[in-house]
Amino acid sequence: MAESRALLLLVSLSWVLPSYASVDGERQTIGEYLDRSGQNPDRLITQKPPKREIPNAAQAIEDARLSAIEHYERVISLSAEPAVRAESLRRAADLKLEYADSESAHLVSSNQDSGSVDEQDKSLGEAIKLYTQLLTDYPDYSAADLVLYQLARAYDLNSMGDRSIDVLRQLSAEFPQSKRVSEASFRAAEMLYLRKRYEEAIVEYQRITTAESDAEFWWLAQYKQAWTYYQLDNYRESVASFAQILNEVDLSSDAATLEDILLSAIDNNAEIVRDTVRGMSKAFSKFSKIEDINDYLAGNSGRYYPVIYRGVAEIFSQEKRYTDAASMYESFSRQYPSHELAKQYSELAIEQYVNGGFRGLAVAAQEQYIAAYGAGSELWEDQEDNENHRELVHQYMEAVVAYRHAEAQQLAKEQNSNAKPHYSAVADRYAEIISTFPNDKSNGENIAHYADTLYESDRFDEAAIQYGKLAYEPSLTENPADAALAQVKSYRQWFELLKREGASEDVLSESRKSVFESISAFASRYPTHEKRSFMLLAAAEDYYQLDNFNDVIAISLPLVNAGNWKDESLHNKALGLLADAYFSKEDYVNAEKFYIALVPRIESDSNDLKNLAQSRLAISVYRQAEEAKDDGAARIAANLFQRAASLSTDKTLVADAMFNAAGQLYELKDWGQSASVLNQFVSEFSGHQMILDAEKMLAIAYEKSANPQRAAAVYERIAHRKESPAALRRTAQLTAGKLYISAGRNGDGERVLTSYLKNYPNPLGEAQKIRLMIAGLYPVNSTTHLKWLRNIVVADETSGRNNSASQLLAADASYTLAMLDVKRANAVSLTLPIEKSLPRRRAAMEKAISALMKTSSYGFSDVSTLANFELGELYRKFAIALMESEVPKKMDDDVLEQYMILLEEQAYPFEEKAIAEYETNMALVGEGVWTSGVRKSLFALAKLAPAKYGKQPKLEKVYDSLY
Repeated sequence: MAESRALLLLVSLSWVLPSYASVDGERQTIGEYLDRSGQNPDRLITQKPPKREIPNAAQAIEDARLSAIEHYERVISLSAEPAVRAESLRRAADLKLEYADSESAHLVSSNQDSGSVDEQDKSLGEAIKLYTQLLTDYPDYSAADLVLYQLARAYDLNSMGDRSIDVLRQLSAEFPQSKRVSEASFRAAEMLYLRKRYEEAIVEYQRITTAESDAEFWWLAQYKQAWTYYQLDNYRESVASFAQILNEVDLSSDAATLEDILLSAIDNNAEIVRDTVRGMSKAFSKFSKIEDINDYLAGNSGRYYPVIYRGVAEIFSQEKRYTDAASMYESFSRQYPSHELAKQYSELAIEQYVNGGFRGLAVAAQEQYIAAYGAGSELWEDQEDNENHRELVHQYMEAVVAYRHAEAQQLAKEQNSNAKPHYSAVADRYAEIISTFPNDKSNGENIAHYADTLYESDRFDEAAIQYGKLAYEPSLTENPADAALAQVKSYRQWFELLKREGASEDVLSESRKSVFESISAFASRYPTHEKRSFMLLAAAEDYYQLDNFNDVIAISLPLVNAGNWKDESLHNKALGLLADAYFSKEDYVNAEKFYIALVPRIESDSNDLKNLAQSRLAISVYRQAEEAKDDGAARIAANLFQRAASLSTDKTLVADAMFNAAGQLYELKDWGQSASVLNQFVSEFSGHQMILDAEKMLAIAYEKSANPQRAAAVYERIAHRKESPAALRRTAQLTAGKLYISAGRNGDGERVLTSYLKNYPNPLGEAQKIRLMIAGLYPVNSTTHLKWLRNIVVADETSGRNNSASQLLAADASYTLAMLDVKRANAVSLTLPIEKSLPRRRAAMEKAISALMKTSSYGFSDVSTLANFELGELYRKFAIALMESEVPKKMDDDVLEQYMILLEEQAYPFEEKAIAEYETNMALVGEGVWTSGVRKSLFALAKLAPAKYGKQPKLEKVYDSLY
């Protein structure tokens, strides 16, 4: 409690000086009144001045004060004149106030106990009471403004600040002309400020600031008003209040520094002007937008504006708002480009970006600086001898190009389409540095960067020129050979670019020439360089692309023959180029030679390259085979074709080579070897377009080499091929069936021929012969044999055609089948009981008769006469069978005789029928028919009718001679 009271007393001491000033007219300076208030606007900026010490006077003064108070109190108690009494009230109150004031200072310095505090409070209470009584009893008191002032002071010392503020306001309101009004308003404002009643404080400050600047407390009130607006976050009004102070400074020209402003300030205002610049800058720093600051300064600033720009920027920098600080400097330079500080502020802006680590923004600012103050600018020419400026520009240019270069590299890494334009712009920057500072010792490095960025931006021809400088001009780089290599690469890329763009052949030719010249220059200047062989081979590759195969050989062959390879991959490349060049020249013998050397050297992981070399090796051999074939050297051609097939991994070439090899062997009639190759071809390339021809050749080769079974199998495959022509399929199937039979594979023969009959039932005559052939595969009269004979008969019957060949075969088959029926009929014996055996014999005979008559109906004399003869024989044998049939037992002689006569009578008609059939054949003799059936009929008639036909041998001899 004592500490807080002491603090209040300390604050109250601020009234002492104004008290004396009111009495003695003394005035304190602003420097005494302010305690760096701009640094801390919340402090009450007052301070008690030092007391004048009077040795051994303290007690005397105290005794005099007490005596005076006692005197004034007696006057007050008496009925004195109003003026005397009023004055006594005031003086008594003043003395009590003075005592309390002195005690406050004493308490603060001595830290005494609460007893002294109570005494002080009593004295203050009595002073307040006296002042109040005075104002009440004498409202028209002439020094009422002084009384109010003192009353306010007493309230303040008694920790009744709000009452003090009210009294001070009363003073200002009731006595506006008082010489104490400014001080009263300022006191009230300060107390309000301390209580953070800022809006009320503004009102009191404005009582002073609305007056002229030479008014008492104007500078201090204006300053504190600005800070009060600041506390209210009303930064525009804060700035305006600060500006009022600076506008009072008489500047003859724009102030470049704070010192320029202070030199023009009145001496006792210098400190407040200094703090005003700081305060105004701080208020500006609270603006939400830099543009608002620019707009304000553009419309309201005086000659001090450069200092404010810098002040705001410095505050931003202290707050680590580096971009805002830089923006302030840039804004000044942009709005006042002709100002003497514009260049310096641009440099400061760059410095802020750098301090903040904003390299991109720093680079952008450096670019603007270079454009404004670099080569070609007025300043550049004006400062021709200013090495510092030129060095700074150089430094900025190097920083900018390094950043933009890295930026382009990052874009390229991200595969951004803007990378190449960025590289091109960077290249132009390097060119600018080189041209601006031609004698700089780092130009070699810049030329290298220049060349690299030209290359990356596809400006290959320009890049090549710069690389050439590095390669062939002295002392520009430590690695001139690498630059020479880069020149070659650039010219090569230039050529490729022109080709993609569709440049004319003349332009391409010039570009190509540059490539070769650069390679030649490199090989000549650096004969022992490890890349020499590589570059020469690169030239050889270029010549190869141009179809200049002789040049390829001229470069590559010496390198191969030299054999001193450090890099085996280059050795392989040289071999490859040689082989390819010979291959392209159709010199297949040499091509084969170098491909043979190359293939084993290619690493197993380079499959594509190895396959290509292997393929071309095989093709080289194949082409030699073709040449041998064209020359008629069939055996050599066959061997080469077979070798090409063994070398190639290309199935197409292998197939073609094998087929051609087989063809050459076929022409040589080397049937066995030809068949072997053809069989392999057919097995491996069943889908080849020449497969049908191959199988035909293979079938024939098997036939020619006596291998009908294999030939038959091939023909059967041909027959089943859908792509085979219909006629070929038919012939092949028929041939296959016949060859199977000739090879003893009857089952396969029947299977194939049966299928053939199904597929090709016509022509009928051929089909009937095949059926007969199949029937002949089986024993005569076997089931299968008879089945096929019946097929012959049925096929003819159902054909609906009058085909003599078919009918003849059908007649023969019918005869064979009929004879089986005849045989079966004759085999039926007439045994007892006759009524059972006779019907069986009759039925068998009827079937045989029908079959024979059918056979005879075909009309072929050879067959029909035999059928007629066999029919007669059937009747004759039946007649004999009747006569020789089993006689019933227990028959007496007469009955037996009658029975036999009856049998003869039954048998006779059949003998007559037999004779009739024989005679039918004999009747054909007159028509010139003499067949086996006629001959047999003649012999049969000679036996049955010897009287009539007994001389048949003579007839037979005659007719046999005729036929």
